[in-house]
Amino acid sequence: TRGSRDRIAELEAALAQERDTSRKLLGDKDREMAEIQAKMQQQLNDYEQLLDVKLALDMEINAYRKLLEGEEERWLKLSPSPSSHVTVSRASSSSRSVRTTQGKRKRIDVEEQEASSSVSIAHSASATGPICIDEIDTDGKFVCLLNNGDEDQAMVGYEMVQNVGNVASTYKFTPKYVLKAGHKVTIWASDAGVSSKPPSDLVWKNQSSWGSGEDVSMVLMNPQGEEVAKRITKYKIAEEDDQGDEDDYGIEAIEKDLQQQKDAHAAKRGCSIM
Repeated sequence: TRGSRDRIAELEAALAQERDTSRKLLGDKDREMAEIQAKMQQQLNDYEQLLDVKLALDMEINAYRKLLEGEEERWLKLSPSPSSHVTVSRASSSSRSVRTTQGKRKRIDVEEQEASSSVSIAHSASATGPICIDEIDTDGKFVCLLNNGDEDQAMVGYEMVQNVGNVASTYKFTPKYVLKAGHKVTIWASDAGVSSKPPSDLVWKNQSSWGSGEDVSMVLMNPQGEEVAKRITKYKIAEEDDQGDEDDYGIEAIEKDLQQQKDAHAAKRGCSIM
């Protein structure tokens, strides 16, 4: 009947309207999802850039700290006692660079050099992830790892390979050990006289020393056998030169060099964050 046909036409029109409304809602939802994904990707990129800057700054600050501690210790050793007068000629220099390379995994490299009138010690360090080899004791007593990331790192399967001269040895972490985010772990040689206090202090019972007085190479390997961090310490005997009144000039040059590197790195950090 005519009434039935009118009713069918009315229902078909309502169905078409509902279909159009549904398409519009789906389109709006797709656009909203795309915007959210774009924002998340941008935040992830910003986070990676900030993490790179943080890693570089942490490693450079540690390098500055060790240099200043070395200078302070050397000054204390060179200070004359009240009952004697000692004249000492000395020269010191330092150079350090921090560089970031782009790739599938970003790599942070830090180089540091310390020099005195008798021995020159050069340090170089690199890391492709949040864990870096933060420090190698020049007396061979310990090695320190730092987790710069925001997540805890299970160390099962990780190995530290030490090369001193032509001798290589390997330290393996226990399966249950976890390096907390933002924390350090110090691995002591057995002759250091330190007791094991997990998770911050571990003892390598089978190794009397990490090596000293020779070139030392330390590599951290992940369970897949990939190098994720490395630190090298090189020693060089330098001849003593009489510097006389140039001592103060050497110290001023170091301070100027430190300030220039600090300003340059601050400018670089500002560009990275922008």
